Amino acid sequence: MDPRHPPAVPLAEYRNRVEALRARLAAVGVETLLVFTPENVCYLTGYETIGYASFQALVVRPEALLLFVREMERTVAETTTWLDDFATYADTEDPATALLALLDRRGWRHGRVAVELATWFATPALVDRLRAGLDEPVDGSGLVEEGRRVKSPAEVSLIRQACRITEAGMAAALEAVRPGVTEQAVAKAAYGAMMDAGSDFLVGDPIVTSGWRSGVAHTTFGGRTLEPGDTVLLELGGCRRRYFGPLMRSAALPPVRPEVRRMARALRQALEAAIAAIRPGATCGDVDRACRDVLADAGYADLFRKRTGYSVGVAFAPDWGEGHILSLRPDDPTPLEPGMVFHIPPALRVPGEFGLGCSETVLVTAEGAEVLTAFPRDPYVP
Repeated sequence: MDPRHPPAVPLAEYRNRVEALRARLAAVGVETLLVFTPENVCYLTGYETIGYASFQALVVRPEALLLFVREMERTVAETTTWLDDFATYADTEDPATALLALLDRRGWRHGRVAVELATWFATPALVDRLRAGLDEPVDGSGLVEEGRRVKSPAEVSLIRQACRITEAGMAAALEAVRPGVTEQAVAKAAYGAMMDAGSDFLVGDPIVTSGWRSGVAHTTFGGRTLEPGDTVLLELGGCRRRYFGPLMRSAALPPVRPEVRRMARALRQALEAAIAAIRPGATCGDVDRACRDVLADAGYADLFRKRTGYSVGVAFAPDWGEGHILSLRPDDPTPLEPGMVFHIPPALRVPGEFGLGCSETVLVTAEGAEVLTAFPRDPYVP
């Protein structure tokens, strides 16, 4: 029996990712890169663990690739990655001190060493201790992310699979929406359907908010019971091998207010305008403007106080987005390229009253755009 998990993408693709990174390191005169970000480590090695909050470092050299993890993580590192060079630290050790000693033993502590400073789980205090022990530390943030901007066909395939999982969850959630049920019951239906459809572990629970709570951003089910006249805002992200296909939809329980119908129509038109603006050579700012102009013309400019969308790909909690790599936001000059994938979630919320949203996960193609999620866009009315 093979003791390793099947790789998420072909092994040749992992090796090509590493070689492309090494070329970028050589171009900026870096001999060693210390990668801390869980998504970056997974992108380069396939490392899938729920223990990523513990300090980890992938050491990238022209001649070597070594994964340094907590001792308890060694088995999952050996099982989920394609690597054969590992080192560990004990719970009684300071990870920074242990990593510096490892670099010293390997002869890698000297010269220009790039360190990821923009990262989730390496604390500033730990990174400061590391940098103090290096001869010439430089910031390595963004070097791995450069390779993550454009998705390969294998990555797009995984995102497509994640979209099918998300759609199963959305269908089950909407079927559960009716007066008298709780937000928890709707979330349970979504979660169960996504697990039944083959989802891997998520970055977060299903977002289910109803009534006045649907007007509150970035919260989720809170025990409220659905009532006639409620709007219900749902946002889900099924997972396939750490790749996500997010989807946002709304429901409206009768009697449906005219303002709810008007807002829903504006959101759908804004989403469709953003998708129509996607093509190679257009900028992230162009797409944002297309969406924003529709909402402004409908009188909702003051309620749309966020970006239009963001890149999606490899993800661990707490976020399925790659907004730090690419965002569809005002005046962003970044040109779109075939293979980029975005979640586009226009949403409007009236604080204390109600909220609505409608989104798609979209692939940039040579001809324009392909919507990867497939689900009715009008609000569900039971």
